[in-house]
Amino acid sequence: MTTTRKATRAAAGPVTEMKIAVASGKGGTGKTCVAASLALSASGILAVDLDVEEPNLALLFGATPQESMLVTRPRPHVDENRCTGCGICARECRFGAVNVFGRKVLFSHELCHGCGLCMRLCPTGAIFEEERPVGEMRRYRCDGVELLEGRLWTGQMNPVPVIESTLDAAEAFEGNAVWDCPPGTSCSMVAAVRRADAVILVTEPTPFGAADLELALQVLQKMGKKASVVINRCDLGEADIDGLCSRYDAPVAARLPFSREVASRYASGEAPARSDPLWQEAMKTLWAKIGRENP
Repeated sequence: MTTTRKATRAAAGPVTEMKIAVASGKGGTGKTCVAASLALSASGILAVDLDVEEPNLALLFGATPQESMLVTRPRPHVDENRCTGCGICARECRFGAVNVFGRKVLFSHELCHGCGLCMRLCPTGAIFEEERPVGEMRRYRCDGVELLEGRLWTGQMNPVPVIESTLDAAEAFEGNAVWDCPPGTSCSMVAAVRRADAVILVTEPTPFGAADLELALQVLQKMGKKASVVINRCDLGEADIDGLCSRYDAPVAARLPFSREVASRYASGEAPARSDPLWQEAMKTLWAKIGRENP
């Protein structure tokens, strides 16, 4: 955003243009509940489902897709008439996706990351690439919320190209966005949060919740990103989440107690902020805190 646009928006009121990533060290903490509720608690939001191996934000919005497009990635092939069997491609592939037997080059497309190094290094130009679909992006609209969803196709090994393509499409949207990121601390989580302006980590006060939260905080620390923490089911465990957050300078932005009613509605595909006053108030407070901490 240019300085002029920032000044104009600031003059109009306390509205900022922010990309907020909602992540978690482990699955099952309520990350998607928080992401959906946060998106429903403000106007003009773009919700982005980057949990491409199991996208489910659309279920909580009760939305059906309006349009979709394929996500492709390059797949290497070899022209055997030009190949000399030099083996450079196999030696330099860091993923072990290329094997050379005499003058026969075999690609393991399950291991291939589509980086194009083998094609660039081939001295005879024998290696070429073709695009192949690995997933899709779907666009939804429901209750005033735009939803962009990445979806990795079954059997595909690498979710990162679908995450990156979905983020590329999301960048065309001007305004606040909430990204539902993959759980854990793997490459897919890193790819999902690296472009975000703010990161929210959702956890629970259990030993597993604390251990995985610390791993996520360590990853974000190495990325140079600060995080705010939401403690879900805050009354159902005794792990010292506050002490852990203090060590990593990660403020606790919200505490949400367990509610059987919320759990029941979520199991039926309803975002908590649609009906629960406590969640509604917590999400409004969360928006305000994020705005203050990321001016």
